[in-house]
Amino acid sequence: MNDPNGLTYLAQLTPKGKSAIATIAICGPNAWEIMRRVFRPRNKKPLPVEANAGNIFLGRLGLGHGDEVVLSFKSAIPLCLEIHPHGGIQVVSMLLEFLQAQGAILCKWQDFSSLIYPDPLQAMAFNLLNQATTREPSKILLDQFNGAFRAWLDEFLIYVCTNDALSAKNHIANISPYSNMGCRLVDPWRVVLAGPTNAGKSSLMNVLAGYQRSIVSDIPGTTRDVLWLETAIEGWAVSFADTAGMRESSDPLENAGMLMGARAIEIADLVLWIQDCTVDEVPPPLHLRDKKIVMVRNKIDLESQQERINNRESIGVSALAGAGVEELLSKIIGELVHPVPKPLQAVAFHPLLKSALDKSCDLIDKGRLAEIPELWSCFQKKSK
Repeated sequence: MNDPNGLTYLAQLTPKGKSAIATIAICGPNAWEIMRRVFRPRNKKPLPVEANAGNIFLGRLGLGHGDEVVLSFKSAIPLCLEIHPHGGIQVVSMLLEFLQAQGAILCKWQDFSSLIYPDPLQAMAFNLLNQATTREPSKILLDQFNGAFRAWLDEFLIYVCTNDALSAKNHIANISPYSNMGCRLVDPWRVVLAGPTNAGKSSLMNVLAGYQRSIVSDIPGTTRDVLWLETAIEGWAVSFADTAGMRESSDPLENAGMLMGARAIEIADLVLWIQDCTVDEVPPPLHLRDKKIVMVRNKIDLESQQERINNRESIGVSALAGAGVEELLSKIIGELVHPVPKPLQAVAFHPLLKSALDKSCDLIDKGRLAEIPELWSCFQKKSK
């Protein structure tokens, strides 16, 4: 523990009332002593005087009957324990109050990491890990928590401090392909379904949702608002938006819907340009030229074999029959997550890191390497 006053801190790491099992962390020089006083192992034997990282105990914590919990010894330096009780709000509140009465100081989980981890990068990764909702971002963040980005940064600063501009530039090149991904480890990727009216965007949205998220009608201009749906694809969080069909209209409400759709496209990571394969092709408008686009032909259950052969550059789907949807989902992730980082790959996992990375690259190009260490000074380990 790096607190100068030698205090022991306490925090709830899981959202209130959101999980069947909650996680409470208690860290500091007195954490194990407190547990030995108040935790009653199920096997009736007292907790050992000393424990090792990875030791797990089952027992009761709290006054009276208390609550049956799992106690996990996470690390010795810093001394950190985790308690896993039932996730009910009242149970967790009771245990937090009880542990405060034993001398632990309650703090917000956002502040907890900076108190127990001397490495700001590790603290940042810890905070984001508690917000990640899907598998793949969690794996990447866990690698950063365990030092992947720290190792990269330490080596990079050696090149900078020895005025080795070429090695510093190459070192940035090894991490740059993953920069955009670093901003989508907690927030979902944004994918917008756009295209002309009656192309089947709302029907496809319902297939992606697994239920009727959007109203479907043969009447052009039915979709007026932007409807968002968050789901997970191959371990990544993705937020889809169903937008109003693009066409000339004198209806002010429909035009307002198209304007909202245009704003959704502005913030999109990917646009699915969806068309009815049974009518004449409508190319994406010019304002989409700077966007990453996947061309999608809907209603392929009505398409002839020859037409399919002639349209291999686009993904064919049938929202009605469900055909081609798996291929489309794989294509979406392939466009969003590329390249896929290997285990232990350093990733600039926070917008602040990406900003410092971009500025470092600019300073190298300008031959001003002496200014780079200051960009990273706030990410250096705290002295004990």
